[in-house]
Amino acid sequence: MEIRADPGMVFALVSDLRRKAGLNPNVRVIRVELEGEEPVREGSVFYHRLQRGQRIFEYRSRCLCLVPPRLFESRAETDPPFEVRVAVEPTPDGCRLTQGETLEVSPALLDALEPASDRRSMSGVLGLLAIFPGLGAVGSEVRRGQRDRLARRLTVELQAWLDAIKAHLEAGELAWRS
Repeated sequence: MEIRADPGMVFALVSDLRRKAGLNPNVRVIRVELEGEEPVREGSVFYHRLQRGQRIFEYRSRCLCLVPPRLFESRAETDPPFEVRVAVEPTPDGCRLTQGETLEVSPALLDALEPASDRRSMSGVLGLLAIFPGLGAVGSEVRRGQRDRLARRLTVELQAWLDAIKAHLEAGELAWRS
């Protein structure tokens, strides 16, 4: 994503998970705290408490790699863990911000992440597969479909978050230049 803002300002925001979380339109931030002292560095731990719909979830994440003003990598201490890699590359008009997220998804987690309406029909299909093991290829296709739906949903949510970050930074940059 291209952002018309100073790369240092962009990096300062995306490497401060407290500020960055507040721009995520997909969740309500209850609390994000840095455990320990400033500044953020490799090994720094953040405590997250967020709300999505009626569900409150909390976890810790650890900074794995910090190369200011270009790279920030973290790993959430969840089951299963997920990793986030954020890169800021200077461009003539500002910078390019990229964020990649990696998560290993088990069949149980795929089932849990399905919307409730889909979960009921999915459990029926998977129940039939348990009775008729010869339909294993169908089960593989069902899981592939679940993974694809989850990837599409998470991509849309990540894009909304990156759009909010861009709007925030570009509004600040315009105010700063005025």
